[in-house]
Amino acid sequence: MSVIIAVLLTMLFLAVFAFAMLKGSLSASVEKIGLIVMSVIACFVGGFFCGKKNTKKRYLWGLGVGILYCLFFSVIRVGMRQPFMADKTAFFTTLLYCAAGGMLGGMLS
Repeated sequence: MSVIIAVLLTMLFLAVFAFAMLKGSLSASVEKIGLIVMSVIACFVGGFFCGKKNTKKRYLWGLGVGILYCLFFSVIRVGMRQPFMADKTAFFTTLLYCAAGGMLGGMLS
């Protein structure tokens, strides 16, 4: 359930961010930073809600949310016929950001 909350929150963030990019002329570096921040915040919120439900080892539940979130979007990439790991460093960096955001959310719940 917490992963679904994180995905829905990401969709909301993406809609707002797409509108901001449409109205303002944002550079590609701002776009990349915005996507990372949106993913980390969504994983944080998902990990926070998952940690609230579970009483023991909340950080592991949050870590699980972050990893599932990253894997969910990787499956979507494969479904859209995009390469799974065009850049291995970028994939593992994204996985690290998502896992850290979820774990932090679980720890602070």
